Amino acid sequence: MIEDNIWLNYPAQYVIGADEVGRGSFAGPIVACAVKINSYDKEHLVDVKDSKKLTEKKRNSIFEIINNTEISYSISVCDNKQIDMYGIQKSNQAVLINSINKVKTGGEKIYIDHFKVDIPESESLTRGEDKSISIALASIIAKVSRDNYMIEISEKFPEYDFASNKGYGTLKHREAIKKYGLTKFHRKSFNLMPK
Repeated sequence: MIEDNIWLNYPAQYVIGADEVGRGSFAGPIVACAVKINSYDKEHLVDVKDSKKLTEKKRNSIFEIINNTEISYSISVCDNKQIDMYGIQKSNQAVLINSINKVKTGGEKIYIDHFKVDIPESESLTRGEDKSISIALASIIAKVSRDNYMIEISEKFPEYDFASNKGYGTLKHREAIKKYGLTKFHRKSFNLMPK
């Protein structure tokens, strides 16, 4: 991981990793997380890797472990109404920048998965979750946070199966949209209604 090269000579150097989830979802928010760690946090990061490569149970377990440490992180949310108003790209940028700015104090190395943002000292990494443990941890925290929210709103709209699909365009979700229309959580700018 990229942090290992930094920490070899500078173990106290803080690194911020940021990632977002929910970009391609039909419903719900984009959620970004920025995590700030140094080499002294490594004992808590043993099982951390790209959130997409972990089971839901493992992601939840890591999330719980991190919440019982001193590791600093920040979550930013852009709901579906903001996405409809500003567009997916600007919304994506906003949540990443907001989450980073909440944990940044100066002097940190900052890595972001895939996207470049308007923070001069940041670096974008393609497939960052595989190259940076801080990005991988941010992806886990963002995913668990967003998934928990989608499970919560699923109780109000069980026919859309948000608890299972997390707002993404599964066949069951598409069929529910055809049958019941859009909820207040759907992204209207995504033109989801069949013609």
